[in-house]
Amino acid sequence: MIKNYHKLLLKRKRKKKIKVGIIGLGVVGKRRRFFIERNKDYQLTCASDINFKNNFCKNNINYYKDYKTLISKENINAVFITLPTYLAAKVTKLFLSKKIHVFCEKPPAKNYHELNEVIKLEKKLSLIKLKYGFNHRYHNSVRVAKKIIDSKKFGGIINIRAVYGKSKIVTYNKNEWRAQKKFSGGGILLDQGIHLIDLIRFFAGDFIKFKSFISKSFWNYDVEDNAFALLQSKKGLIASIHSTATQWEHKFRMEITLERCLIILSGILSGSKTYGDEKIAIIPKQKINFSTKNVKKKIFVFKKDNSWKEEIEEFAEIIKKDKKVLTGNSFDALQVMKMIYKIYQNDK
Repeated sequence: MIKNYHKLLLKRKRKKKIKVGIIGLGVVGKRRRFFIERNKDYQLTCASDINFKNNFCKNNINYYKDYKTLISKENINAVFITLPTYLAAKVTKLFLSKKIHVFCEKPPAKNYHELNEVIKLEKKLSLIKLKYGFNHRYHNSVRVAKKIIDSKKFGGIINIRAVYGKSKIVTYNKNEWRAQKKFSGGGILLDQGIHLIDLIRFFAGDFIKFKSFISKSFWNYDVEDNAFALLQSKKGLIASIHSTATQWEHKFRMEITLERCLIILSGILSGSKTYGDEKIAIIPKQKINFSTKNVKKKIFVFKKDNSWKEEIEEFAEIIKKDKKVLTGNSFDALQVMKMIYKIYQNDK
């Protein structure tokens, strides 16, 4: 009887729309909204943003200046948090404490200590879902690379080289929150380079040794504008990364050397559309090592970015079917934040 009742409740839950709020309607918040409103499983009912002049209602959506007012007045099932880093952990904990499912953008917190406090609360709420926006895992090129690596068709990973860069941290205003460590927790590495760290871990697992050089000499902010790091796994796999805010032509490139092929990810389809076409090249190891003239390589170009759409579709399915969060869960987020911390600590 109990099992049948549970199945009935789950069936009803699947049919009902998930009532959703968005906290923060900046660039990322607006992008999330675009896909939420086009998803049959969600009903956007409210949003908050500090830049609203007052509270108002438009097209059956309630808007608030303050997320605290929103949480006291609205009856929602899930929330998308797209706030500055210094608010991420605090607001995530608030909504979790009200038994509301949370999707929070990266970075998840200023540091892994803050994130640990979120996880302590999450562990007490077995039915409430928490997912973090490690969006790059959902890109087509990344998914193809992951499939090849996991298949072991070309052997294991030998090394990884990666660079991700843009021309500034965000603004040229030193008073902006991203330029102040007490608010941001870090610079370009934590803001954008976090994707590189997540992908390296996604492909190759955890790393135990770190050597790094962190610089803030160009923009002269309180946070770094360049981070160079070497990482080593238990098995001896080496990864090198460069996260930069002095890349005058925006760049994303990752080279993954396997025992019998080289995978090159270049370009990433982003909201800014400034990183070029998203491509993956698969180059087999040559029998004659000194000649690459007639290399038979496969190149795939992806023109459409479905990552944002598929990421929030997955979150809806997790909520409706009471599934575990397998991608972008709090464990993933914590491990990535610990790796970033070690890179900062090993700047010698």
